[in-house]
Amino acid sequence: MLQYFLVALIVAAALAFSAWKLMPARWRLRSLLALDAWAARHPALGSWRERSLKPRITRAAGPGCGGCASHDTPVHRSPR
Repeated sequence: MLQYFLVALIVAAALAFSAWKLMPARWRLRSLLALDAWAARHPALGSWRERSLKPRITRAAGPGCGGCASHDTPVHRSPR
């Protein structure tokens, strides 16, 4: 019986991990923001939010508009 429970737990964890990795980035970010909103209502989870959840949200959000190569400032060359 314990073996079936352990196998079911491993399969469920693998399913959750693969679903998370295959999920579009927008959905992952929304999921993290929803989890953060839920954790904000529980004061005991404050340190977990700062230590673990906040860096993940920052990484998932990306660098923003200033992070892409097309945003680089143009090189001004002197006229010939």
